[in-house]
Amino acid sequence: MKKLVTMMCSLLMAHSAFGAGFALYEYSGRSTAMGGAVMASDAEPASLATNPSLITELEGTQVQVGMTAVQAHAKTTVNGDSRTLRKDTWLLPNTYLTHKWSDEVSFGIGAFSRYGLGGKYKDWETWNGSNLAYKVKLETISFTPTIAVKANEQFSVAMGLEAMTIDFTQNSRAMASPLIDYEIHGTGISWGGNFSLTYRPEWAEKWAIGAMYRSKVKQNLDGYIHTSTGTDLSAALRHAPASGAINLPDSISTGVSFKATEDWVLEAGIVGTFWSAYDQIVIEYTDTETAPTIHNKKLYKDTFRLNFGTEYKLNKNWAVRGGYVFDKSPINKEAMDTLVPVDDRHLVSAGFGYKADVWSVDFAYTHIFGKDLSGDSNTQSGNIPMQYSEGRSDMVALTFGYKF
Repeated sequence: MKKLVTMMCSLLMAHSAFGAGFALYEYSGRSTAMGGAVMASDAEPASLATNPSLITELEGTQVQVGMTAVQAHAKTTVNGDSRTLRKDTWLLPNTYLTHKWSDEVSFGIGAFSRYGLGGKYKDWETWNGSNLAYKVKLETISFTPTIAVKANEQFSVAMGLEAMTIDFTQNSRAMASPLIDYEIHGTGISWGGNFSLTYRPEWAEKWAIGAMYRSKVKQNLDGYIHTSTGTDLSAALRHAPASGAINLPDSISTGVSFKATEDWVLEAGIVGTFWSAYDQIVIEYTDTETAPTIHNKKLYKDTFRLNFGTEYKLNKNWAVRGGYVFDKSPINKEAMDTLVPVDDRHLVSAGFGYKADVWSVDFAYTHIFGKDLSGDSNTQSGNIPMQYSEGRSDMVALTFGYKF
């Protein structure tokens, strides 16, 4: 039983970073091309994900559907033993619907991913890092019914609910004798909310400001812990139901736009995420009273994300865009894991859009440069030297829109 507790704590240390280093901001082709700096510029249905109060500026009924494809590369070294991630492509879908009920009131609903992670290491069977984790797949979808009100020509506000589903599977192996494989799987749905505003002052008509607050979401998951046969494991614990809890933190976002000309807009923004509220993960066996409840403490830090974007309209149909993001990592170098193998990130993006009378299409490409990091893991069995290197990713986004 003691060995089981030790290995489970190691596994949970890896599990802890799902939302931290892999919070997602790729909500549409236009938003991605501009580095997410779209909180105070022109509205689109995808504004339901970036600043819902903007949808008061959309006429009639409009929809957007899109997809972002992601490929990541990174190397993780655990106690001198290195492995790279296998080359996989992960897809992030999104869809949005908005409707202008009256001159003052608009409604909308969006479905998109705010957290996601996927990866598997090459040659993991002989790797020291398999003690932590060698494979993970995490998917979340946020459904956000929203009401937005235009108070006057300068000021709009919006409030929305968020129903977030989560589905994850994670695998690790005890590199000891005998070898023991572990799999944790869980699903759940939890609720949160958001509040946003847009201000376009008459006294500074070239300027606008947008802001948004997202509440904390406590995820309660139900699933199982599966372990292969081992001499120190009872049959009841080899495939047993389990439950867990994770607090995903609240955040504040703001953006300021400047309309240099009728065709050219620039925007800068910041996102602050309060990851220090993410204090622990709790997992327990559901039906086995004698098995331990595991409280895994965290050392995450509050973080910020700076973004800059621009859009230039070549004519009434075509627009070109660009963006830059500095994304500060919340990972503490004294509590590293194998699932988020990158420190701070720099993102450079570009794209274009075409808009006709009733339909539109937007394309974006982003390259992510990851910073190396050296430190230690922090498990019940002790600290292990770790290093992240060669972190980089590529993303391609495509979004289609239609006005009814």
